[in-house]
Amino acid sequence: LKQFLGLRASNNSRIDARELFLLKSRTALTHVFRSVDTLNSLISLVDSIPNMVIGDHIADQVSLSIIGIERSCSAMEEGNLNLALLHSSLARDAAEKSFSDPSILALLYFPDDQKFAIYIPLFLPVGLPLLVSYLELLKEWRKNKVKSD
Repeated sequence: LKQFLGLRASNNSRIDARELFLLKSRTALTHVFRSVDTLNSLISLVDSIPNMVIGDHIADQVSLSIIGIERSCSAMEEGNLNLALLHSSLARDAAEKSFSDPSILALLYFPDDQKFAIYIPLFLPVGLPLLVSYLELLKEWRKNKVKSD
């Protein structure tokens, strides 16, 4: 079990205080790194999709994640690994929730070219007669303007 957790194998199957410290600090750091990585992926995703609307609930989750990362780092500096582990876990959960929000996932599967493919058949039959009527009105107006001069 110790080897599975990344600790040195020994005859003693119990985990001592030093090993527990290593496990907690490694787990807290892993959570912080995953949170930062997930938030960076979210930034890349938002930058790659033009006109992407981010809801307030997603922004709140991102803020919670950033606050959790900051608090976890502060707690690690103070040596309070239990608190660091708690905040890093909350930060990771908030980052994952913001990245996998259904409103973002729906936008991934509906790119701009599909919007054109859907809206052109809808608006072309309505828009074409309007355009032709407008052009005829414009011609008529120009004829009346030339006659009045």
